[in-house]
Amino acid sequence: MVPKKWLIATLCAGILLSAGTFLLYKDINIKQAEGEKPLFMVTKIDDNNVDFAAWGQNFPTQLEMYEQTKDMNLTTDFGGSNPYSKLNRYPQLTQMWAGYPFSADFNEERGHFYTQIDQFETKRNNKEYLNAHGFPAFKGQPGACMNCHSGWAPKLIKEMGWEKFNSTPYWDIVKKLEKDHGDSIHGSKMGSTCADCHNPKDMSLRVTRQAYINAMVTRGYEADSEKGIKASRQEMRSHVCQQCHVEYYFQGDKKVLTFPWTEWKKGEPLRIENIEAYYEKNKKDFPQDWTHKETKAPMLKMQHPETEMYSSSVHARSGVGCADCHMAYERVGSQKVSNHKIASPMNNLNNACRSCHSGQTEEQLKEKVRYIQTTTANGLRNAENGIVALITDIKAARALLEKQPKFASISDPDEKTKEINKVLSKALDAHRKASMRWDFVFSENSTGFHSPQEAQRVVGQASELARIGQIEVQNALKPFGLTITPTIKATMPPAPQPTDLKNIVGNVAPKSVVNIDKTYDFSNPSK
Repeated sequence: MVPKKWLIATLCAGILLSAGTFLLYKDINIKQAEGEKPLFMVTKIDDNNVDFAAWGQNFPTQLEMYEQTKDMNLTTDFGGSNPYSKLNRYPQLTQMWAGYPFSADFNEERGHFYTQIDQFETKRNNKEYLNAHGFPAFKGQPGACMNCHSGWAPKLIKEMGWEKFNSTPYWDIVKKLEKDHGDSIHGSKMGSTCADCHNPKDMSLRVTRQAYINAMVTRGYEADSEKGIKASRQEMRSHVCQQCHVEYYFQGDKKVLTFPWTEWKKGEPLRIENIEAYYEKNKKDFPQDWTHKETKAPMLKMQHPETEMYSSSVHARSGVGCADCHMAYERVGSQKVSNHKIASPMNNLNNACRSCHSGQTEEQLKEKVRYIQTTTANGLRNAENGIVALITDIKAARALLEKQPKFASISDPDEKTKEINKVLSKALDAHRKASMRWDFVFSENSTGFHSPQEAQRVVGQASELARIGQIEVQNALKPFGLTITPTIKATMPPAPQPTDLKNIVGNVAPKSVVNIDKTYDFSNPSK
């Protein structure tokens, strides 16, 4: 017979176990209900006030995450949010962009909190500085830059009209914002904000930038009054990012923000040849971004073409969205939220990558990224050597041709340049094409990771075109009985030094990245 005290103990244990199980299930149900709670607004929000602080009252978790982009000062091998001078790290850029404001100032960009502040602080937006440093004709940036650097852009466009908004001088619009909303981070200094990507009615994703909508409709997409363009929710997790992370130019006297995408058809990956074909077809209306100071070639400057590069990747083909990696989901209490501390996936590999690549460790994934980026970086350094070598040869050829009787007799400097350009036309065309391909990979902020094979293909073309350009220099000189020794190892210009060592913006490149760059040997361009 079982002792009475054991029966009592067993009964008590059963009661406690049942109570514990009941409380556990109750807690789980409560947490599930919290995680699935409907949208609840503490304060009313709309498109008249797009201040992220106002919207954040309803979404404190996301606001707290977003505001963390203010304090990020991370340095990765080829990116990050430490705003050091890329001209200091890569001094060859000053010669490759000679004659263009990027040769005077070009820094690593900071987080989304600084989208507008970085635009305020760059010397490329400082008329007095540029006028005093080799750009006397610079009149200032247009308001078109506000399209992606100010969260107030859609409201401004509604008030001012599309063309007037784009053509109005940048600092004039800043003054308007200061008058209407003050000069704080919630006023004229506000960059990215919630309303850029979210509809205040239900917080669904939407595209708000008109230039992107225009370009996508041209490609074959359908416009939508609520979402900007018709697309699935997963597709929208890329579209909201792609409305700004693109190649663009300012069209005509009105400086209308335009994407060169008419040759890029819906459902297809973009190739650099599509962009090149666009600019060739529109050469009469937009012949160049600038004239190279040393070679006199009509040049094109590529601008952060992440969207275009990513379109040819295995991740794009698999339906992976930008936010899947750069805003990976995570648990905050009982809620599953998209991380609004928008940053490199390298800082959050477990959530960003291992949700799919579960069979690989974080270190294995890091090594894969390092390999892709280092290989791409080596290709970029190779192309830079080739392009600077081409610039050197074209300069030398010009100097020789200027002494020839056919050109020495021309008194008008502009006319002389024009006539010599005709002789060197094939070399100048190679310079233009090589540079735009190199820049397509260099200015795309993943250092090849967004589409490794395409990055290698394009940067390889850049190197090849640079060498073809050198051959064309020789061919151009032959009829005059002239020749030069082709440059193999280019001499790079000295690294520009910052003017204010106390300012983190535009300061010297960190030793960690400088040491990485030392592993590439310019004396061995084929490396």
